[in-house]
Amino acid sequence: MIRVGFILIFLCLIACGDNTKIVDEMRDIPNASWAFNQIPDFDFDVKNTSLNHEIYLNLKISNSYPYENLYLLTHIKDPDGKITTHQVNFTLTDENGNPKGKVTGNTISYQLPIFKEQKFTKTGKYFIALEQNLRDSVINGIQSIGVMIKEGQPVF
Repeated sequence: MIRVGFILIFLCLIACGDNTKIVDEMRDIPNASWAFNQIPDFDFDVKNTSLNHEIYLNLKISNSYPYENLYLLTHIKDPDGKITTHQVNFTLTDENGNPKGKVTGNTISYQLPIFKEQKFTKTGKYFIALEQNLRDSVINGIQSIGVMIKEGQPVF
């Protein structure tokens, strides 16, 4: 009887997992100095065009990061090779200058929405590239950057 209970608990834990994630990946930035010509890209597969997709920025910065925000250019390449570019601004601090992310020691972690209801019209392999878009050619204090993409609500 105890064995059956453990099996049921195990099955419940598996069922509670986030099956909608397509990708959740981070890339370290060497020496925490992100140069304008370092453009990390991430590939992902779209299998269901009847669902919106949610795209989030995963970001880890040091507490020495000198700015209150981060400007990015996001480049999404579809299966046919067409590239769509958007500029996105992320405010990283509140009105008092305190970080909005999770602080652990000298590191601040964020998961910030890039697109909440992204519609993809074609199935297949896509790529998203993240390009820093601040005035400085090198941004100090960026430890790692990445994306989390998951399936969302149905497209109406």
